[in-house]
Amino acid sequence: MEKQESTIEIVSKKEQIVELNKKRQQMVEFLDRKIENKEKALEGKRYVVEGKESIGEKLITFLKDDAQWKFTEALGIVESLKQVEEAVKSVKTKKTSELLLPSLALEAVYYFLTKVEGTGTLNAEAFIALLKPVSDALGRSKQERQEIDQLVRDRGTLESAIDSGVDIENEDDILKEIQAEMEFEMQSETAKN
Repeated sequence: MEKQESTIEIVSKKEQIVELNKKRQQMVEFLDRKIENKEKALEGKRYVVEGKESIGEKLITFLKDDAQWKFTEALGIVESLKQVEEAVKSVKTKKTSELLLPSLALEAVYYFLTKVEGTGTLNAEAFIALLKPVSDALGRSKQERQEIDQLVRDRGTLESAIDSGVDIENEDDILKEIQAEMEFEMQSETAKN
C-alpha cells in the first residue's frame, strides 16, 4: 500500500518552494547588479601592455605596414591604430607612465597578430617580442570577462531553477556562496556610510 502525502506535507513543500524561489530571486537580483557594475567598470578600463612607448611604436608600425586584413577587417586596423597611437601619445606626453589599451583594441591587435606568418628564428624572436606583451594584457582582460561570464551562467542557472522549480546540483553551495558575497557587500556598504 502506497503512502499518500498528507495535506500538511504538501502545503509545507509548497511553502518551502516559495521560500526557496524568493531566495533564488534575491540572488538573481544581486547577480544582476554585480554583472552590471562589473560591465560598467570594464567599459572604460584599459590594460597595461608591457614595453611602454617602445612596444607601442612597434605595434603602430605593425598595424600600418604589416597587418593583414580582408574586407571589413580594415575598420579594425584603422580603429586599433587610432587606439595605439593615442596610448603612445599619452606615454610620450607623460599623461600615463604605461602603455594602456582598451580590451577591444587588444583583441583586435591580437587577432591581426594571429594572421602573421614568417620564417627563421630572427623573425620569430622579433614577433614574439611583439606578441607576448599584447597576449599578456589580453589575458588579464579575458580573465575579468570570464568572471562576468561565470556570473551570467550562475544567474541563468538560478532563473532556470525558478522557472522550472527543479533543484540545482550543489544548490546549497551556490546559494551559500552568493549569500556570503551579498552579506559581505552589504557590510562593506554599511561600513562606508
